[in-house]
Amino acid sequence: MSHPVLEVRDLRKVYQVAVTEDCPDGEFTALHRESFTLAPGGSLAVVGESGSGKTTCARLIVGLERATSGAVLVDGVERGHGRMSAARRRRRGREVQIVFQDPYSSLDPRQRVRDCLAEVLTLHFDLDARERDRRVAELIDQVGLDERQAAALPRALSGGQRQRVAIARALAAGPKVLILDEAVAALDVSIQAQVLNVLADVREATGVAYLFITHDLAVVQQVCDDVVVMRSGRVVERGPVADVLERPAHPYTRRLLASVPRPGWTPRRRTTGERPPAPSGHPLPAVSETKEPLP
Repeated sequence: MSHPVLEVRDLRKVYQVAVTEDCPDGEFTALHRESFTLAPGGSLAVVGESGSGKTTCARLIVGLERATSGAVLVDGVERGHGRMSAARRRRRGREVQIVFQDPYSSLDPRQRVRDCLAEVLTLHFDLDARERDRRVAELIDQVGLDERQAAALPRALSGGQRQRVAIARALAAGPKVLILDEAVAALDVSIQAQVLNVLADVREATGVAYLFITHDLAVVQQVCDDVVVMRSGRVVERGPVADVLERPAHPYTRRLLASVPRPGWTPRRRTTGERPPAPSGHPLPAVSETKEPLP
């Protein structure tokens, strides 16, 4: 049996904060020694409301922040910390890449799409001009863009097109794991579906593994194999998507499912002590936020 392409092992993150009644020792634990794995070519969702620790986890995996304790392994090799050579940083970039939520701020407004992709290829691979141009064309086609869009500046593209560029830029490094941090949350529902279809096609064609960071259960249902549910920095439930969404075991997971608007739902104010409705058998609609805040 092959080892996981990504392993998060006893990962913990503590922030130093101002002393308050809630944090009398001046520390806030965003992640409590949590562990999970991602299979080669798999698709895992880390789900939870804002403040659950899911984005902190993503930032620790990609190396944007340093864990208080624990380890992140890619293909069985621990990703190191501290000062690294330029060559080591490039190798890390070929292990894990991330696509952020906001396509409007994640691209250089002065750089044309083709040049953006070529820059990444030049950084990570020793290609001549012809090979680089061929690879740029492959990436553009892979995410469903055309030559006109490849020659454009980001301001000339729609939000969905910009997010496709961000995905192509991440794929240009040839990563083993692609982290998608609320990568479709800023898009209209119809555009979300298009981008998710692109991601499904890319996964099938390249074998890249996906780690989705999301609060949108419809995204989980559409594109993920397994799911980890987080609350207050702790994993409260995990398993195959069908099992967790159809037969949730933890009360928090049931609350998340119950908070998704159903067909025919009409907004109304809850009275104190009123319980949310139980999940029904309707398919989950693609929504970008839950109906009500969760405790």
